[in-house]
Amino acid sequence: MFTRIVVTAAVALSLAAPCAAQTTSPATPSTTTPATAPAGAPAAPAVAAGKTEIGSGDLISVAIQQDVGSRISSEGDTFAVLTLSDYYVRGNLVLPKGSPGYGVITHLKRAGSFHAGGEMTFTVKRLIAPDGTEIAVETNGATADADKTTEKNGSEVGQYLMWGVGMFAKRGNDMLVKKGATFHVSTMQAKDVPVIALGTAPAQINPSLVKHQ
Repeated sequence: MFTRIVVTAAVALSLAAPCAAQTTSPATPSTTTPATAPAGAPAAPAVAAGKTEIGSGDLISVAIQQDVGSRISSEGDTFAVLTLSDYYVRGNLVLPKGSPGYGVITHLKRAGSFHAGGEMTFTVKRLIAPDGTEIAVETNGATADADKTTEKNGSEVGQYLMWGVGMFAKRGNDMLVKKGATFHVSTMQAKDVPVIALGTAPAQINPSLVKHQ
């Protein structure tokens, strides 16, 4: 009986040995590090596609980019504005902050004698999207709701004009809208416009569209 048990154990050990020899170690996991963007690199902008329809009457805040006034400007002069915030339509970006627009002085009269003040009206006709799309706008009123100041035309002595022999008339003040003055323009008509991807830079002011006569 004892002999039979020993033989059986020996056979079992001889069968287990080849199996142990064939056992392989588990594969070592890869230590390759995935590529990362350099520190400080800007994130890729979200991709936008399609179009959205803007309505009429949306108010957009802008700032004028130069001084204009009844003394220093001329009728027909053009000027630039920049939008003060992103303009969204139903959650879609249409104009990023800093998008340019262009306006024109439509009427101008310099200050005259007998306290006659200067006159000036202007309008902004379009804003420009990053892809060049033009959005028609208009101002509300002669100079919109821009902050306006008055300026004296020349020195105090120059305020008095000779009128005939020994007669003088005081000159009125001119109107001035200073660079950085803010006001609103409103969209004019329903129009399909491209949706702009978040992070897209605004268009730049085109100097050839800003003219002084």
